[in-house]
Amino acid sequence: MVSKKPKQTKDSSEIISEILKPHTKKVLEIVNSLRNKIKKEFPEFGERGYPVWKAIGFRDKNSGYVCGIFPFSENVRLIFEWGILLKDPDSILLGDTKQIRYLEYSSSKEIDINSIRNFLEQSLGLPKGKKEKEMIIESIGLVKKTSSK
Repeated sequence: MVSKKPKQTKDSSEIISEILKPHTKKVLEIVNSLRNKIKKEFPEFGERGYPVWKAIGFRDKNSGYVCGIFPFSENVRLIFEWGILLKDPDSILLGDTKQIRYLEYSSSKEIDINSIRNFLEQSLGLPKGKKEKEMIIESIGLVKKTSSK
């Protein structure tokens, strides 16, 4: 008689498969290209599926969450968690939130690993703690404090 083990929680590869299941071949091609390039350039990163965000995230053991791949119906965004702190002389990063910046792709041919590598290396060079990063943002005036009138 074979005893059944209790159902284990899904592993990250199963979660990632579920996140990617509804997407078109074009979107999957972009996602897979990004995943492969990031894994090749940064083999030390851990990859994890985030079902609530419907995204694939990459973590560094020292820096924590550094970037995420967010597939949408027509394109894919590669977000940088602390993108507002990254030097972007060519102004290729998109977004205007208080923290995140991203690159957006409609084709895998648009992916430039040199830009991605640059942004990820900068991300790894940022202070480790969230509070420290928030203090930098505030000190250089990247986020305007709400003033009471």
